[in-house]
Amino acid sequence: MYFWKTKALAHELSANTLEKKHYKNYYLMTALLVSVVYYYGMYSPYFNVNVIAVEGLVTLVIMALGIQAAYRANGGDQGEHFMGRITALSFPILVQTTVAGIVFGAILLSLYFALNLEGTAFDAWYEWAISAFTVFLQILFFTRLVFYMRRVAAHTI
Repeated sequence: MYFWKTKALAHELSANTLEKKHYKNYYLMTALLVSVVYYYGMYSPYFNVNVIAVEGLVTLVIMALGIQAAYRANGGDQGEHFMGRITALSFPILVQTTVAGIVFGAILLSLYFALNLEGTAFDAWYEWAISAFTVFLQILFFTRLVFYMRRVAAHTI
């Protein structure tokens, strides 16, 4: 299994050399990682209802457009192995974007405490900053997913 090397995984998918059990493992690991991120989000929820509403709506749009774009990049109705490819490629890309999110969150939290921003105007914008970065990570995730789906389908990896 590739945890980080998306290009190597894409090469195996393009060559159709990935074993069936690995597709199951990628699905399982992706489901576990999504669950961990979900429960972390429940642990540190937003308090501003406007942030929740805007991010939720934008997330749904990004997901719908991103999955449709990945489907087209895979060849649309003539494409092969869409579910296996999207599942397998999602895992290392999700690992990378999750790590980026954790690093960004740690930096933002460190700056918050280091600059003693508690009780300042930054408090009002903190959730919006996190939400904007979350949306950015979603766009980055689907952009990279579509890129690799296109290359796998074209066998140019």
